[in-house]
Amino acid sequence: MENTEPPEKKAKKANDFDEFIFKVTTSETNLKAVVSDDYFNSIPLIKVYAGYVKDQKTLSNTITVLNKNVPLKELQHLKRVHKSCILLCPVNYLNKIAQESIQDFIEHHVPELKDAFDYFKDIEVPLYSPRTKKQHSESNRKWACNFHPDKYIEKLISDSFFKKDELETHRRYMGMAFEIAKWYLAKNSDYTSLNMQDILSSDINAAVVVDPSIESVVAVAFDNRLNHPVQHTVMLAIDNVAKTQNGGAWSTKPHTDNQIRGFNEDILLHLKDRFRHTRFGSKKYMTKEEIADSSKLSENPYLCTGYNIYLLREPCVMCSMGLVHARMKRVFFCMENPTQGALKSITKLQCNSSLNHRFEVFTGFYS
Repeated sequence: MENTEPPEKKAKKANDFDEFIFKVTTSETNLKAVVSDDYFNSIPLIKVYAGYVKDQKTLSNTITVLNKNVPLKELQHLKRVHKSCILLCPVNYLNKIAQESIQDFIEHHVPELKDAFDYFKDIEVPLYSPRTKKQHSESNRKWACNFHPDKYIEKLISDSFFKKDELETHRRYMGMAFEIAKWYLAKNSDYTSLNMQDILSSDINAAVVVDPSIESVVAVAFDNRLNHPVQHTVMLAIDNVAKTQNGGAWSTKPHTDNQIRGFNEDILLHLKDRFRHTRFGSKKYMTKEEIADSSKLSENPYLCTGYNIYLLREPCVMCSMGLVHARMKRVFFCMENPTQGALKSITKLQCNSSLNHRFEVFTGFYS
């Protein structure tokens, strides 16, 4: 009798995970910086009065008089003249001073120019200075702007910010974050039933903290919220970095060597086996007693100063603020966090100019 039962399905969890890690680590697509929308948005416009001079030979003198008596304080990014047309003042300025017309305004404020203009028009010009070459090009279609391109910003918002070897390094560390998640999930009975799709759609996270000055992994962490509501991956990662500096609030099995106190001993052994060409451990932290010359105090880092962190998932507001306070240099994440992500999804914390420290953010590992 023919067997009509469907073939037994094999578990694909590990294979799915390994396939995902392979794609993340081998893709040649460059990473994307998550920057302020101000770099991409069109610059808002403002209406201003422009006057067309009767005689172009009087342009120089007319501009001198206007700059002295009617300076464009809030529109310094604009060139004041274009051919025979001169910017006079914002349209709303006349409303504030209850002036009837632009001609009345000229006669009242610069009477020596009352007969200088053939006619007037109100036109739209860029309200702010352009921040990128693209914005400058768009703004110039309205009115000529003063602009000095920032080479670093232009490169940051391009599709080729990282060199090939840098990209490979960043992708390798992100692969390590996935390897950490895979290791912890395999050992935790609460997660054994999850498949790869469940993991991708959940808020499970893992972290790798790297000191790029010595190309070494300083600390790693995995989500522990099932046991402690505040022990998000990022918070644990920062605490593990603190342990390498004789600090830390949450206890783990101590290492005699404080340079590797940012690791659980078992995961460190596993990572060393899987990433044999990767360096692990922080710079030696010197206590005050060990430093004879007080001028050398600056050699010790403050928590994550100059460090990079690699996360599976975009961090929440609490974790993102933790990264600010820890003075992280760069944050890399693979997957967005649509409901709680504070670096791209619901806000861009790193773009808040009121913060006393800001880090760069990159994503685009899997797209």
